[in-house]
Amino acid sequence: MIKHYIRSSIIVLIQTVLPIIALLAIAPWFINSNLLTRWQSTFTTIQPLFLGLHGVLYLSLVLLWPRLILRLQNQHQITTEQLNTALKTRWYLLGIFVFIDILMIGGKL
Repeated sequence: MIKHYIRSSIIVLIQTVLPIIALLAIAPWFINSNLLTRWQSTFTTIQPLFLGLHGVLYLSLVLLWPRLILRLQNQHQITTEQLNTALKTRWYLLGIFVFIDILMIGGKL
């Protein structure tokens, strides 16, 4: 029991500590370089393309999601509850995607 606890604790520590150390090691390089300004200028250049492609993604998500779910239903036996949950999931995905885009665009203003 203790071995399992120690092993899982070590795994969790490695999964949290190593990315933090890597971020702290890389952050000064990003701050002192022109990389961030180049990325910012690139993103402002391609922002209309970004918004257009995301609009197509959202439209396809709304229109094609039921067809995809029905196709999966034909391949696998799922209950009506699972079917209803899968059909409702598209609205959650759409909400998450739009929220992330609003955060990204709002952060640039």
